[in-house]
Amino acid sequence: MIRPRSAPLLAVTCLLVGCGGSGGARSNAAVAVEFVFDRHGGLCPSPDGGGDLCRLRVVVRDDGTWVAEGTPPPEPIGGVVRPGSASELAAIVDSGWEALTSRPFTGTCPVAYDGSEVAYTVRRIPQGASAPFADADIREVRSCTHDFGHAEAEAVIRRLEALWRELALPS
Repeated sequence: MIRPRSAPLLAVTCLLVGCGGSGGARSNAAVAVEFVFDRHGGLCPSPDGGGDLCRLRVVVRDDGTWVAEGTPPPEPIGGVVRPGSASELAAIVDSGWEALTSRPFTGTCPVAYDGSEVAYTVRRIPQGASAPFADADIREVRSCTHDFGHAEAEAVIRRLEALWRELALPS
């Protein structure tokens, strides 16, 4: 499950080129799609006994490859899922964008009290010599900015988590 330690707080970061706030993801051979899950916050044990900031970052690419890094180090640190998985994950975020951004977050960010913040990032990166990374359209939503504790947003998160589990990605 890809829930933060202090459920149901989540963050969604979405970089989308050409899909605005509309429904499904668009397929375009001139665009590379990446989906990034990033969880940070809380303290993890460290060899020196001091505790390190816990973090997990998983990058899924539409070519079917994925890599992970974090503290503590994830097992495994990479693998393969079906091609197009990043676009499938992105489509869930695209279709639920309004629900995810409809309510502002109020209260204390969970990282202030050893909790976690989670971010999902969709990157549609134009490809080719004349298409620099800077051309990507960026939209960002964080759990400390938007409230994901209402029924509509929770339904989007459940769909996202179900696909994440189906793909057997680290959480």
